[in-house]
Amino acid sequence: MSHAWPGTLTEAATTFVARQPIVDRGGRMVAYELLFRDGDTAAADIADGFGCTAHVVERTVGALGLDMVLTGLDGYINCTAHFLHSGVPQILTGGRFVLEVLESCELDGALRKRCNALRAAGLRIALDDVAELSPAIEAFLPAVDIVKLEWPALDATTARAMVRELKRAGKIVVAEKVDDREQWQNAINWGCDMVQGFYFSRPQIMEARRLVPDLGQLLELLNLIINDACDHRIIRALSDMPVLVTQVLRLANCSGNANPKRTAIASLHQALATIGTTRLFQWCSLLLYNHSDPDAVCRDPLLALARQRASFMLQAALSEDPRATAFAQTAYLTGMLSLLHVIWGRQQDEFVETLPLERGMKAALVDRCGRLGELLTGAEIFEGKPRSLVADPGHHDAQTRDRSAEQPGIGHENGPLNEALPVC
Repeated sequence: MSHAWPGTLTEAATTFVARQPIVDRGGRMVAYELLFRDGDTAAADIADGFGCTAHVVERTVGALGLDMVLTGLDGYINCTAHFLHSGVPQILTGGRFVLEVLESCELDGALRKRCNALRAAGLRIALDDVAELSPAIEAFLPAVDIVKLEWPALDATTARAMVRELKRAGKIVVAEKVDDREQWQNAINWGCDMVQGFYFSRPQIMEARRLVPDLGQLLELLNLIINDACDHRIIRALSDMPVLVTQVLRLANCSGNANPKRTAIASLHQALATIGTTRLFQWCSLLLYNHSDPDAVCRDPLLALARQRASFMLQAALSEDPRATAFAQTAYLTGMLSLLHVIWGRQQDEFVETLPLERGMKAALVDRCGRLGELLTGAEIFEGKPRSLVADPGHHDAQTRDRSAEQPGIGHENGPLNEALPVC
């Protein structure tokens, strides 16, 4: 079993995703198929296809981070017709995802129209587990980019003919379930573009903490979006939800930007502008679908300390220059994120790498550099907590948690961030 995250968790992992490499004709990895797992084993109990795919999306984007899972490669995801017709695929913009239409799907006109709409939005569509070019599949081919052939089910004559016909139709052909060298050589010799199977790698298990924002706060945020609340009210609600803030930042790495690394976010305003309220709504709805049980909510008291530290840094920045509202907002976000790596059980540098943050914020969080680093150091001194303890997830102890008393913060109507927000 391969645990692909380079660091180590300080407690048992509680959420899992498996990824299996897809290689090109030269044996170079070009993509991963992302698979649902309900534990750290190679097996998966898939009773609800829609739910399993929804969990894969949430865990890949929100829990692990897109760049950590895909490492710059493409991601293939198994999809039922129900999933394809839902709003969840619209979360996955940016051209990095391939949606696999499962063999159980009815290839009707409605699904063909939906697949074409998703392709127009920048996603790619693949047909999964194809063992014959039936009339239904041939009629559906104009709506797909990639065809995955169930290689062990094909004899030599059929395989050659199918690959030749699919290539003539302009499709990328992937030979899947390739388990030995002979199958691999045949797939390459007969014209397949990519290959996937146990011959190259079994699925690798990736793990992360299962952190869920407060469901009541999620509902309040959804209500604001439904009622077309202005951005500063949405940001005020977000500012009281550190777990969701981290997920929103990771969601920004799925933006439509051709190079997500260029998205340098320095405030909640920028994060909201990058993902938009529609995708924020879809993400919050996905969280509610996946975690309807209130007991799943993360209630770590360090979240309160993160909000307190963020509020302190905001007020300190505004006290120095009341007109520097943009810097104050950056200081707030820096303060909040400075503790969240502890909750995720990661070292600070590992955690920061999963977020599309502005360079100065990264330098402040990792090395306490620059003016933001000075403010962060001041906040730690104010809390009376040595930096060496705050920086180490292993010191997530009762003493730390007991210092997280609530105080007026940016989530309150009279909180100081309102001074740094435009009037709506």
